[in-house]
Amino acid sequence: MDWFALVDPRLRDGLRAELVRRAQAPCEGLPRGVTVVLAGHRAAGKSTLLGPVAARLGRPALDLDAHLEAVHGRSLRDWVAADAASFRQAEREAFRALPRGLVVAVGGGFLSHHPEALTGCVTVVVPLTFETYRERLLADTTRPRLRPELSLDGELEAVWHEREALHRRVKTSSLVDLALAAERPARARRVVTLPPFTHPVEFAWKARHAGAEVLEVRTDLTPLEVDLTPVARALPVLVAERGPAAPSSWRARASLLDAADGDVRSLHAEAPLSVDDAVARWASLPDGAHLKHVEPLGDLRQAHRLFETQRRLIERFGAHRVTVLATGPLASPFRALLAVDNALDYLALEPAWAAAPGQRLVSDAVRSSQRATHDARTQRLGILGHPLAHSRSPRLHAQPFDRLDVPPDTDVGALLEVLRPHYRGFAVTNPFKKPVAKAVGALRPAVNTLVRDVEGWASFNTDREGAAASLSALRERTGAQRVTVLGDGGATDALREAAAQLGLELVVMTRQTAGPVTTTAAVWTWPAPVEVPAPLRLDGALVAVIAYGAPARVIAASIRARGGTPLALGPRWFLAQARRQRSLWESST
Repeated sequence: MDWFALVDPRLRDGLRAELVRRAQAPCEGLPRGVTVVLAGHRAAGKSTLLGPVAARLGRPALDLDAHLEAVHGRSLRDWVAADAASFRQAEREAFRALPRGLVVAVGGGFLSHHPEALTGCVTVVVPLTFETYRERLLADTTRPRLRPELSLDGELEAVWHEREALHRRVKTSSLVDLALAAERPARARRVVTLPPFTHPVEFAWKARHAGAEVLEVRTDLTPLEVDLTPVARALPVLVAERGPAAPSSWRARASLLDAADGDVRSLHAEAPLSVDDAVARWASLPDGAHLKHVEPLGDLRQAHRLFETQRRLIERFGAHRVTVLATGPLASPFRALLAVDNALDYLALEPAWAAAPGQRLVSDAVRSSQRATHDARTQRLGILGHPLAHSRSPRLHAQPFDRLDVPPDTDVGALLEVLRPHYRGFAVTNPFKKPVAKAVGALRPAVNTLVRDVEGWASFNTDREGAAASLSALRERTGAQRVTVLGDGGATDALREAAAQLGLELVVMTRQTAGPVTTTAAVWTWPAPVEVPAPLRLDGALVAVIAYGAPARVIAASIRARGGTPLALGPRWFLAQARRQRSLWESST
């Protein structure tokens, strides 16, 4: 149904044009279990839209005004005229008592009187012009007067402008936003955990600006005397009892309570469980409660059990109530895959601290969800390496694109085999370019790109394009036909291929042979964390830095300290090889 046919006729054409204009722009699906509130001025058409919107979203609908009249047995017109303050209190309390996940149409004054009650909801303003507002309310004699001391015309103008100013102070979405989000798959709500020894209010606001939607406050990490009232103004709070019981003041501020008697029930298994054992742990769940099932990833070859556990729990309890998580050093790709159907997605705000091993970054979850698709379980891309916090690949390539930051001693062959049904391609970076080449039986000694095909993984080294772009730039600056390469890793193999193509001579200097560089041009391939050999001297050489971001700055400082001049070619290398990667992934099966 065309929602815009039900709104102010003066705005319909403009809204439809905006919907068409924004149809291909990034947009997130609605989080599971979050209440959608239709708000705005009186006579905007909120109650009229309620049924069609709820039907399209597949959620129950509730008209708050009608609910209040039914519960209290009083007409709103008489109630507001007799005691407006008690009506507003009842309105607020009734809204807060509603179960989550509904579509709720609220009264015309709700947005201006109770903005704090809307924290954690998706609040949609039903659009209305003043001209239509005035026409409808002049014709409707059933609504209560709000300024009886004024003429009706004067009251309408005064209330309109007063509420317009108050509405602008509340974070809301437009009806076009909602229509676009309704076309995307539902997604998990993004949860970050308050770290120990952190200022809670500052962290909550920082997390909100990064895209988090819920702040978990654990009783084992945060002093129990912390006041959660200002924290809850930034983000809805999920209070989690881990050891100590939560104080009553925390429970009062909690939008969600993870406890034995709470609306989130958690199981943290100490060892991997079979599917039957995992499902048996959840024989029942109280009405309206969420379940959070956490277990170690365990043997990679058995990782598929987590998806079957999730499927069976969703089948029993419903998608908006189930969260299944894996933990461990290799858990990040599995958490990303499970998040497609989870109700809650537990994430890390920054790489420096995570509440559990394997958590993804909230920024990655935000970015991936903006291009969410219904086949996000089987058509993902990713970058495999360590460390990856600085990588720009996730921001450049098609979404969803995951960082697989795994330990350097990972059995990459086993990991790639397990992930093949889910990922259509990978970028590969240090320290895995050579191990991956060996694992997939590549003909070249190092690869940086994998593409899924019918038989397994096709392997490529698009670093050759990056190396050619960088060597060409270096030759333009120096005129050199002979270049020293510092290091003999995967990047050096790409440089050898590119040099042969360009007719350049390469001199490879390893850590064992390091000493004074005798050429006027060089390329630094060692990762930033690697200790630089003491005998290395770069006097007078122009040295290409093929890293970027913070690692590039560390390398540049090392070059200067040894008498060389750094030349930042990381972005040029990166973009050249990434263009080739993109074209290869587009051919994946």
